[in-house]
Amino acid sequence: MPPGVLRDYPGPKFGVEGLRRLVGVPEGQVMLMTALKPMGSSTAELARMAYEFAKGGIDIIKDDHGLADQPYSRYDERIRACAKAVARANAETGRRCVYAPCVCAPAHLVISRAHAARDAGAGAVLMIPGITGMDTMRELAADTSFGLPIICHPAMLGAMLGGGSKSRVGGFSHEVLLGVLPRLAGADMTIFPSFGGRFGFSVDECKGILHGSRREMGTFPEIFPTPGGGMTMERVAKMVETFGADICLLIGGSLMGHSPDLVSNAKHFMGIAGRKDLWGPKEQISGH
Repeated sequence: MPPGVLRDYPGPKFGVEGLRRLVGVPEGQVMLMTALKPMGSSTAELARMAYEFAKGGIDIIKDDHGLADQPYSRYDERIRACAKAVARANAETGRRCVYAPCVCAPAHLVISRAHAARDAGAGAVLMIPGITGMDTMRELAADTSFGLPIICHPAMLGAMLGGGSKSRVGGFSHEVLLGVLPRLAGADMTIFPSFGGRFGFSVDECKGILHGSRREMGTFPEIFPTPGGGMTMERVAKMVETFGADICLLIGGSLMGHSPDLVSNAKHFMGIAGRKDLWGPKEQISGH
């Protein structure tokens, strides 16, 4: 990519290395993410889930991408409650779990919601450029007063996919749309539907996204490929085998449905992902 183009974009502020430092997960270990759901859950219910997932060892807990400012969970109320719940769990475990609310909103509210999330104690934000635009993500990433990681969600971008050849134009390649462009616009993580799920992405298409997340782009750091899209716990080993350990795994419904005990479910997720830190620093001292 020409240096002149790269100069006009902020690029990722954290990238892989920065995110690992932020949450305290060393190189060689998979990072873990989950989502607060289902839609319709009250703020109190979502905060309880956030606490239990953080207590169990999940690294990043994001809002479900459908959460915005609904009557059953108002945005300002939710960000305060969930950030507080995660902070309480971190104080008990010694971990550095991050809560990432969804800042999908009308255009004039996106940036202010991101700043409100930071002020409430959130550790990252989730953006949906298929709705709010890649340039809104670029604007937030370029905002020196913001300073939190940005997670890119692929909702609504599927219509722009297709790839092509010299004789056929069919849309963006997976590598460019879900790897290169989010990275250019300043995302630190890019969520994408993994192969073997309900969206029909192939292994090669997924590997293209990994390449777009890591290929040389001036001084831009690599960003975290985050396979998800209805993935189940049973798919974890295959994803790690295929993609390696320098990824963040997103498991939502399957993690919640494993048992009623979300703390134990999170520990199980850690175990099957090969994580060695099943207990946080304070839990080790106290004997769990």
